[in-house]
Amino acid sequence: MIPGTGSPTAVRSYVTANKPNPSALAEGLWVLPPDVLSSGDRAVLFDQYKLYVAEAERLSVRRTLTSAFLLVLNVGLLVAGTALVASSPERPWIFTVALIAALGSCLGWFWIIRSYRQMASGKYSVISHLEKQLPAAPGVAEWSAVGLGRDSSRYLPMSNVEVWAPALFGFCHVATYALLYLP
Repeated sequence: MIPGTGSPTAVRSYVTANKPNPSALAEGLWVLPPDVLSSGDRAVLFDQYKLYVAEAERLSVRRTLTSAFLLVLNVGLLVAGTALVASSPERPWIFTVALIAALGSCLGWFWIIRSYRQMASGKYSVISHLEKQLPAAPGVAEWSAVGLGRDSSRYLPMSNVEVWAPALFGFCHVATYALLYLP
């Protein structure tokens, strides 16, 4: 809940249509109006900014570690499923259960990537709003310099590539099943 609103639905207004809502974000971000901040308040603001940038970096590291774990898990499931077929070719139901588990892990992986992407989008929106009150806005400048992630020749956001990994592994799981069990 946003302080002072008294409404739990106000939280949902921060993100609409998978994009941060700048006016709701600015309204919920500031406890004091930014134009009345003293020099001491600005020092605190800078410390909060540094803390928030560090949190965004930690989120990125967690996202990378989670994706690496799920990548290894899916490779392991492919290997284990193939080993199941080699040890029990007359019992396809065992591999069917493994296939369902593998597809479930792919679906979960996709939702985790999506969740991390949304959280990162929110964090970087807050960072850009905080930068508006600082002497320089390096994050906004960097994002502009790489074409806002819209020009893949300048910058291809990792999340645009990362989101295809679960689908690729899902295809590999189904293809392995089809090659081994379907006539």
